[in-house]
Amino acid sequence: MKKNGRKHAALSSCAACKLLRRRCVPDCVFAPYFSADEPQKFASVHKGFGASNVNKMLQVHYSLSLYWLITC
Repeated sequence: MKKNGRKHAALSSCAACKLLRRRCVPDCVFAPYFSADEPQKFASVHKGFGASNVNKMLQVHYSLSLYWLITC
């Protein structure tokens, strides 16, 4: 089973948390987009935008998604 882009059995850190060397929490904003199988994907995005800016963009994306679900 998968939840938030990760398997329940393995519970490995997402690629972002591995690169940033931090503990990956269950509600990690990066996990659905950067799985542990694709570390280069996050490395490229991080190099171009920075982790903080990517985090902000994903939070805005999530907020807009919720807004559209509620209004439609």
